[in-house]
Amino acid sequence: MKDKELFKQILGLSHPWEVSKVDLDIANEEVEIEIIYKSKKGFCPECEVEYDIYDHREKRRWRHLDTCQMKTYIVCKVPRIKCKEHGVKTIKVPWAEKSSRTTLLFERFAIELLLASKNQSKTAQFLRISFDMLHHIMSKAVERGLSRRTEEDIKYIGIDEKSMKRGHTYVSVLSDSERRRVIDVSEGRTTSSASSLINKGLTEKQKEGLKAVSMDMWKAFIKAVQKELPNASIVHDKFHIMKYLNDGVDKTRREEARKLQKSNDKTLVKSKYLFLKNLENMTDKQLSRFRKIQELNLITSQAWAAKENFKEFFRSETINDAKFFFAEWYQDIKERSLNKMIKVAKMLIAHSDGLLNYIRYQIDNSVAEWLNGKIQEIKTVGRGFRKFENFRIAILFFLGKLDLFPQESQ
Repeated sequence: MKDKELFKQILGLSHPWEVSKVDLDIANEEVEIEIIYKSKKGFCPECEVEYDIYDHREKRRWRHLDTCQMKTYIVCKVPRIKCKEHGVKTIKVPWAEKSSRTTLLFERFAIELLLASKNQSKTAQFLRISFDMLHHIMSKAVERGLSRRTEEDIKYIGIDEKSMKRGHTYVSVLSDSERRRVIDVSEGRTTSSASSLINKGLTEKQKEGLKAVSMDMWKAFIKAVQKELPNASIVHDKFHIMKYLNDGVDKTRREEARKLQKSNDKTLVKSKYLFLKNLENMTDKQLSRFRKIQELNLITSQAWAAKENFKEFFRSETINDAKFFFAEWYQDIKERSLNKMIKVAKMLIAHSDGLLNYIRYQIDNSVAEWLNGKIQEIKTVGRGFRKFENFRIAILFFLGKLDLFPQESQ
């Protein structure tokens, strides 16, 4: 009798729910708590109108928190009512949500453990449940969290791509630049997938209130934003621009290295990262070699200097200052015949509005790049994802800043 009362108190049950039996299975290290409903009436879960009990469902089982390191289960034949409006319905139980196979307390503990460990496999192993059951808990938590999102004002967003698996399989990630969170994720990086992502992640009011979108120069993203967010400015951020400039330097280096090697000059052999690395991050040995190469005033060194000089563009105080700087910089690389850098410059000219919008808004994709790094951690810990939906759930679970828990936050 005492054990039934104890578990009734632990589970927070009140009339008409009662603990009828507690079975202890030492061999299988399990505790099974049987609960009965001691009333002839129940409430419709849809309209909450009271009706007579119609019948009982088959016995169901829910995983609960362990008792003294023994796996604990709640079992119950849950009553059903016959509602005039909604038909035959199973009444709500106080220990679990609809269609769940775990209790509310178990779900909360599993979510807390996942957030702390960041590892689904190890969390499932620790909880002694299947990976599928844990994924179901995550999916429900994300669905719950998305439904609880309020319509906050969003001024700046970022859109970026992330590889999901080998074979050029990508996802598009929409992020909130101010709140440093993922808004949502879509499969692919086409115009249609980016448009779908914007419409799924933002309400009409939020779309109207947006000021700027930070992104790469990927045409599909540009077209989607122009179509779905006509009032928002496109900002091509400095991280991606510097990436293009670095690529121009590396192509220059490779071309010049081939020419030098024809005359048995190995000056630029294995020098790739000398021109891609920041000076402050170089070892003494790397810095010494880099300075010796610079003294030779190779074409590669000139391209590197042009790339470094372009950083001043982002410090321009006005649009006119930025335009003047770019014109001077472009003229300089043309006079030096830095062909690979000229090609990058022409691309920047073709996207001049997005380039100059950086000066207007002073936003970049640093949050999106940071989130990309975190997404890579999720991929690494999860050892990759074969299904897009599983990848999306993991990203939103860990990076969506959602209210994930099964009971409303107070």
